Amino acid sequence: MNKLLSYLVLALSVSPVFAQGWITKDAHVVLKDDAHVVIHGATGDYTSKGVALVSTTNSGTIHLDGDWNNLGTSPAVGNNHGTVELTGNNQRIKGSQSTSFNNLKLSGGGIKSILVSTLVGGGFTGAKNGTLDLTTRHLFLNSNTLIVNNPAANAFERTSGMLIGETDPSVGYSKVQWNIRKGVAGSVHSIPFGTTDFQLIPMSIDVTSAGNQSADSGYIAVATYPTNTVAIPNNRPLPIGVPHLENRYKIENDIKALDRFFIITTNGYTSNPIVKLGFTYVDREWDGSSGGLNDIVEKDLKPSRFDVGFASWDYNIDGTTNVSSNQTITENLRSYSGAWVLNNYPTCPVPNFTFDNDCYLKPILFTDSSFIQTGNIDTSVWEYENSTAHNLNSLLHSFTSDGNFNMKRKVRGNRGCWDSITKSVQVYPLPQSSFTHQDTCSSGVTLFTSTSTSTLGMPLTQDWTIDGSTYTAVSPNHAFGSAGIKAVSLITKNTFNCFDTLNSMIEIQPLPDVRFGFENICERQDAFFYDSSTTKGSIDEWRWKVKGKIVSYVQDHQQVFNTAGSYPVQLRIENSFGCLDSFEQNITVWPKAKAKFDLFPKDIYITDPFVNFVESGSDANSWNWYFGDFSPEEFGPEVLHQYLDTGVFRARLIANNDFKCADTFYRTVIIKPDLNIFIPNAFSPGPENDVNTTFSPGGMLYGIKSLDMTIYTRWGEKIYHSDDIKKPWDGTYQGKLVQEGTYLYLIKVKSVYNDVLRYSGTLTVIR
Repeated sequence: MNKLLSYLVLALSVSPVFAQGWITKDAHVVLKDDAHVVIHGATGDYTSKGVALVSTTNSGTIHLDGDWNNLGTSPAVGNNHGTVELTGNNQRIKGSQSTSFNNLKLSGGGIKSILVSTLVGGGFTGAKNGTLDLTTRHLFLNSNTLIVNNPAANAFERTSGMLIGETDPSVGYSKVQWNIRKGVAGSVHSIPFGTTDFQLIPMSIDVTSAGNQSADSGYIAVATYPTNTVAIPNNRPLPIGVPHLENRYKIENDIKALDRFFIITTNGYTSNPIVKLGFTYVDREWDGSSGGLNDIVEKDLKPSRFDVGFASWDYNIDGTTNVSSNQTITENLRSYSGAWVLNNYPTCPVPNFTFDNDCYLKPILFTDSSFIQTGNIDTSVWEYENSTAHNLNSLLHSFTSDGNFNMKRKVRGNRGCWDSITKSVQVYPLPQSSFTHQDTCSSGVTLFTSTSTSTLGMPLTQDWTIDGSTYTAVSPNHAFGSAGIKAVSLITKNTFNCFDTLNSMIEIQPLPDVRFGFENICERQDAFFYDSSTTKGSIDEWRWKVKGKIVSYVQDHQQVFNTAGSYPVQLRIENSFGCLDSFEQNITVWPKAKAKFDLFPKDIYITDPFVNFVESGSDANSWNWYFGDFSPEEFGPEVLHQYLDTGVFRARLIANNDFKCADTFYRTVIIKPDLNIFIPNAFSPGPENDVNTTFSPGGMLYGIKSLDMTIYTRWGEKIYHSDDIKKPWDGTYQGKLVQEGTYLYLIKVKSVYNDVLRYSGTLTVIR
């Protein structure tokens, strides 16, 4: 039947019958006042296209013998009233779009199937209280989702009908999504799952406390499927995201697990409702009656959930199994999304052992403390440092070094279940004893300093035994008192009580033997002090003190004492071992003779070359004269000496006393020549004369050092000047001969001994 009107209202008291099916396209059909539509016959399908909707009021119904096919873009049913009843045989709900049924009832015969995800219970706003009535029919889900939008616990009705899911992950889960919203405390929602041979295995959700929704239609979705019972390992395929069936001991637990998985998801909650889950099974899924390999005690079945965060099964969920109803009920749960399986919780042995960490080179005792709740432990293994030891309750072992080592204990129960535990053993390091010492001299105090270390266990304690004396300080001082080889022992202990002992011999060095001599201890003369010390090793430092003041750091000291008297002199020696000693003695500085002399006459000329030398010093009793002219020395307090030539001579007097502290005095003796200068009183300049043509001094002039001559007229006019002894006046002035007459001269002569002679007078120029 094609679209006739855009809006069709059927309000008949008798049911219209469509024997060849019913197709609506873009039409909204309303069944009013309990109207019924019957689509009859093997080909009596209902098909919805476009935006077509069928709505009812009150209890209007559609009886359908064929398939429900929604090919439109709407949910096909337009409100939350009325019922669609599938009355034929082997009917399907299919199409390209889900249908949102209010009430859906299955009757007639054969198998009912959904080939597309389908909603029941009312899909529009307002009251959502429609039901799915299975009656005696079974609904196959075919890897699709059945959404139950009625939150009430009675949203399912049935006599013997069931929901048949039983599809594994390889073809896609068949899920029932029940939008229970927040949930009502005390309500039990039972999903009537069944097996493929039509044994009822309901899944119950018992709400004990409401949750909180983040949006409307918070839901719990459930899928379940049986697994292979004979594969090794069995219980396959595993749910999506579950990599194994290992128990808490990392042992494959398939023979202890029911051959069925339950997959639960939640959504739309900020806080899930608190529920008790009821898992139902059939006997062949645990007892091996269908050839399975299980080894299960039914009454001990417990629920386990795979924890994705830890990638392991959680065996800490409590539950109770009723063997007569084949159902396991969990404790109250807030978190329950994930894969579930019923199994016997592992009864493998629990491995354990005790020990105390200890120091390197000390054996550590390992004592077994493993146990098993059921049965007994028949085999055990210790694994350590690439070695093994079997069936020993305790093990004493010394590790090859300090550090952290793994000790593994493996135990096996008499049912063949192994488990192991590995613990880290810490072998504490030994400290390394070491020390330094300084000031190893027999007369001093030797300082010892522990330089011991430990990679762990600081701070350290020290126990010293030094030459028979004991100390506990880090840096003790000990005075040995004598030289020689001495015994020192240091025991270092860390905070783990691990210790190390160092026995050592040290040599205490003798002090240097300090001695010195001296020479010529006279005042105002160099006094010499000579080191004559001896020592073991070498001498590294000399230090001289005079009257308590350091005066030198050289080996031999030289010093002048300006005042006679007694002086303390000390020499301190430090040798190559750092040992110090000193020697001090008082020395006497003797007074020194004072040499001085006078000579007579004061001016001495070669014409009278005798000089009288007279001692004028003090504190002397012997005198030694030398005259500087290579003549022999003479002795006595007064001597007379004749010089044989003019010149400058360095005369010396050495005065001495009883202490051999001599003094020397020098004086310069000048023997002068006797100058005899002649100055003429007239001369005849000019070329026409041949004698006395120039004017200059004459006579014995070889002792003259310089001459200065000036000529003046009678009126005082200077007409000539010369400072050259070899340049006489030629009688000219300004290039012309002067006139005859009388002239004045002034002549100054300096001898080689700086004696100055002055001459003045008149001279006559004759033409």
